[in-house]
Amino acid sequence: MIKYFTVENFRSIKNESVLEFDLKKEIACTAHPLIGLAGANASGKTALLQALSFVFWFLKDSFLNQEPDEEIPLDAFCTQKEQPTRFHLIFSNKKIDYEYKLCVNKEKLISESLYYSHKNTEKQCAYIRENKTVKFGDQISNISTSGLRQNSSIISYAAQDDTQIIAKSCKEYIVHSNVTHGGFREEHFTHNLEKMVEDEYFQSRLPTFLPIADVGIDTVTLKKADEEELNKVLAALQNLDDENKEHLPEKLLEMLQIKSKDIKKLVFTHHIDGQPIDFSSSERESAGTLQFLSLLYRILSTLENGHLLILDEIELKLHQNLVAFLIGLFQNPDENRNCAQLIFSFHNAAFMELLKPEQLWFAEKNDDGQTELFSAADFHDIKDLHQKNLEKLYRLGRFGATPRGL
Repeated sequence: MIKYFTVENFRSIKNESVLEFDLKKEIACTAHPLIGLAGANASGKTALLQALSFVFWFLKDSFLNQEPDEEIPLDAFCTQKEQPTRFHLIFSNKKIDYEYKLCVNKEKLISESLYYSHKNTEKQCAYIRENKTVKFGDQISNISTSGLRQNSSIISYAAQDDTQIIAKSCKEYIVHSNVTHGGFREEHFTHNLEKMVEDEYFQSRLPTFLPIADVGIDTVTLKKADEEELNKVLAALQNLDDENKEHLPEKLLEMLQIKSKDIKKLVFTHHIDGQPIDFSSSERESAGTLQFLSLLYRILSTLENGHLLILDEIELKLHQNLVAFLIGLFQNPDENRNCAQLIFSFHNAAFMELLKPEQLWFAEKNDDGQTELFSAADFHDIKDLHQKNLEKLYRLGRFGATPRGL
């Protein structure tokens, strides 16, 4: 779980912006499981979520996911491109707290450090790095850094070595996100429906959630394609002209003929006019239905495994009541037994009633085009804030973070 995050000089964020996950005693986990981010269009909500996604990607995966001479996918604030971007991240995984600091530009990593601590123990150094010079902590085995590159983190590099337990534990912290350094990427986040339905845990939970979603589907299953349908596919492929056949993967026809008995099709079963009707194409389903299934899969997987989920524009294509229900799963201790965490941006102010003041954050651009970040809990002048209707206060303009021209 993330406990603390700061970013400076990243896209529309010029000055250091802080995102805190204040822990209250009644919360069983080490940080709030739910953080919502509101604000006007182009206020910097996506930039903040990008920053979070980037620092985890760089920490965990930059060594294996970049070419040796590749530029670091990082955009600094437009008027200070020559200055480095800084991150400070505190998170926990498997009862270990980690504190990671990173200073980087597009050309190279300038500095980074990782400290860790077990419960009720003092913080210890794992790695301190300046350019390519690395200092290992007293409890960390030294390894060769000859292969370490300027465009990757020491953690992502060290995690390839079995002796580097702390680095490997960081890499095992799973983050799901629908934003990349380039912005919102819906297609990057969309799952293959067939693979989703084959997931045993997801399939076991579907009967509970399909009636709640009220999308008109009784079941979603994979069924073996019948012989007649397979023959149609084979015939169509065999009748292609020579030019089109050149674009088919080699031996595709042979593979289809050999494995035709194992081919399955996705079937959506609806209850229409008192009888079950099968639709064998996702094209017959609404965009909202498909979005719900994809989002539900991500959320259930995140909850079951105690992962982190970062979602930009969470209400996309979905009814607000359904989104509110899905968000609420993270606040439900019966569903969120493993302290999974959701950080999401939204525009529908109705979701504010699901959040406490310290869970509701706002992004707002000032007159100089710089994103400023603050929470509802920062408004100390509002008496009995925790008893107030946050949505009503927001609509009255008490928190700001709305289109100023309206």
